[in-house]
Amino acid sequence: MTHQREELPLFPLKVVLFPGNILPLHIFEERYRLMIRYCLEEESNFGVILIKKGSEVDDQTEPYNVGTAVRIIESDTMDDGRMNIITAGQYRFQIKNITNQTPYLVATTDILNPGPPPDQHRLSVLMTRVSELYNTYEDLLSETIPDWEIPKNVPQTPFHLGCHIATRLQITLIEKQRLLEVLAVDQLLMQEIKILRYEIQRRQATVIAERKFKAIPTSETPFWKNNSLN
Repeated sequence: MTHQREELPLFPLKVVLFPGNILPLHIFEERYRLMIRYCLEEESNFGVILIKKGSEVDDQTEPYNVGTAVRIIESDTMDDGRMNIITAGQYRFQIKNITNQTPYLVATTDILNPGPPPDQHRLSVLMTRVSELYNTYEDLLSETIPDWEIPKNVPQTPFHLGCHIATRLQITLIEKQRLLEVLAVDQLLMQEIKILRYEIQRRQATVIAERKFKAIPTSETPFWKNNSLN
């Protein structure tokens, strides 16, 4: 498989972003103000990538190798130089080598494409199954997480549906990173089916336990004050 190569400024964060998803950012560090100004002037993308070691304000941060290139779709600069921007995930990339460390990371990257489409019948079966599980999962989340909102619009293409589900899954960042690194669309959907089955069972157990707890009758008089126990 051939890859298109490009230079990308990098923004290591404690977040895993998938193509097709929106990420708002507040830019306060001077080095990233410089980076965002460069991207705005040059109409350039930059890469959002999960931190492997270090922190968001660490000069020696080590990122994972695979991230998502983003495009700035809105920006607002405050009087003190801080910025609020809204970015949209475009495509995945893989770092080949870091070409610049200061004032911010720049890397030579390969654009990662989903690859050749799998068998259409197989893909259709996977799409149907993952969609059914995802709908059940969202319903359970709305029961177990206060103010959880179920999205009205869900992507219908296999790759972007997979990216949408990966974003919505309430799993660890490392688990999300593993999904981001899955290139084949059918493999991504298969991994999500496994995760959804497990998460649904776990959430269902939580719902059942909460319902049973609420169904237990309570006495107006605390048991330790109940004279019938004496």
